[in-house]
Amino acid sequence: MSNYPIDVSNFHETLLRLKGMVSVESHVENLEPIDREMLSLSDYAHLPHATLRRTNGGLENEVFLQIEFEIERSEEGLIALEFISWFVRDQARGGNTIQLRPFAFPPETPYGRQLGTTLKFHIDLFIDEVVDTLEPAFAKIREIDAYLNLAIQLYLIPLKP
Repeated sequence: MSNYPIDVSNFHETLLRLKGMVSVESHVENLEPIDREMLSLSDYAHLPHATLRRTNGGLENEVFLQIEFEIERSEEGLIALEFISWFVRDQARGGNTIQLRPFAFPPETPYGRQLGTTLKFHIDLFIDEVVDTLEPAFAKIREIDAYLNLAIQLYLIPLKP
């Protein structure tokens, strides 16, 4: 049983059905208190720095839903990544404030070399007009999940058995 709200859990399940997908997890944040100076802190490394620098921090009544996923290091993983990349770009072209970013940790740490082991990807979704409830965010995820399922069917994207 997932600890995520049903709409987020359904979106995770849709992504995990794709051949080549390894894991998916999400979190939601209020970006309003985030400012440029905070971005240099390691606690905020997961945030979309370029986007937040352009807006000088978070916007009023905006939440940030980040979906982090990992792919297999295989042809199937690359096909899943390419499909998701197209899908996210298409959603952005259609008016959603969504983007896809790679994410990795430093190549070396005091504990050793980690290059080649930390690559993940973030789908960043910005939802505005969120005031008293997260329902606008859940509605947006439901909408995107429906389009993703439709695209999977239309383009015969390989799924896990």
